[in-house]
Amino acid sequence: MNTLYFYDYETKKEAERILSGDMLKRVGYTVRECKFVDSEREGYYLFIRSAPEMIKKVDELLEGIKIEKVVGKEAEEVIEKIEAEDESAATGMGMIFR
Repeated sequence: MNTLYFYDYETKKEAERILSGDMLKRVGYTVRECKFVDSEREGYYLFIRSAPEMIKKVDELLEGIKIEKVVGKEAEEVIEKIEAEDESAATGMGMIFR
């Protein structure tokens, strides 16, 4: 299951504190500044790919901070850009080790 969240610059420290926890480190996540995925929003996107029950736990962890779950077309477009960027980076690393 792919899930995308948005938080603004003011929430960055709180989000980083939560993201540094053991559970989220095990789940794995990607944070991208909005401007680097061609968004007009000002802040950060948090992308998580995990099982639905794990996403529910992540939602509970993030409950206390100003963060919003992004859905619909915006989420699809941003996730596509993040995945393309990750794939491109992985391909580049493969070329280094040839």
